[in-house]
Amino acid sequence: MSAPGSAPGSASQGLARRSRWRVAEIIFWLLAFAAVLLPPGKHLLLNEVAILALFALSLDLILGYAGIISLGHAAFFGTGAYAAGLLCKLVTPDPLVGMAVAIVAAAFMGFVTSFLVLRGTDLTRLMVTLGVALVLHEVANALPQWTGGADGLQGMAVGPLLGHFDFDLYGRTHTPTA
Repeated sequence: MSAPGSAPGSASQGLARRSRWRVAEIIFWLLAFAAVLLPPGKHLLLNEVAILALFALSLDLILGYAGIISLGHAAFFGTGAYAAGLLCKLVTPDPLVGMAVAIVAAAFMGFVTSFLVLRGTDLTRLMVTLGVALVLHEVANALPQWTGGADGLQGMAVGPLLGHFDFDLYGRTHTPTA
């Protein structure tokens, strides 16, 4: 007689049981999709929440999966933001191209700084990531003709998403009326 759980189909049954949605997950996603129904003034807040959630997810990935404690991963977030902003201001206002350039710029900055960060032990890595972030912050402040210095990047106007959906001041996208 075989032990319970050792039957040939038990592994697939266990995986099927684990892949089912739980009530809390269903409620979370229903609330996330229902957020579109909030008053228009709250859409910009939802946009900021989504951006910070992605930022937290990046910290979870670097700490949870890579095991690297970081105090400076915001520098890569800022590098991507400046790259997208400068592209929008100087080259093209297309938001999708800006997002692609932001990803490439942040990845490149990560590659360049990885040689410093990955050399030491945990405490050394922690301090090097903080140092990288502080140096990049000072570089951004020292180049006011590019980054706007302490005042930030000014004069950007993001173009319509996919060439059709305009952005407004409150973070909404809408189709232009004919």
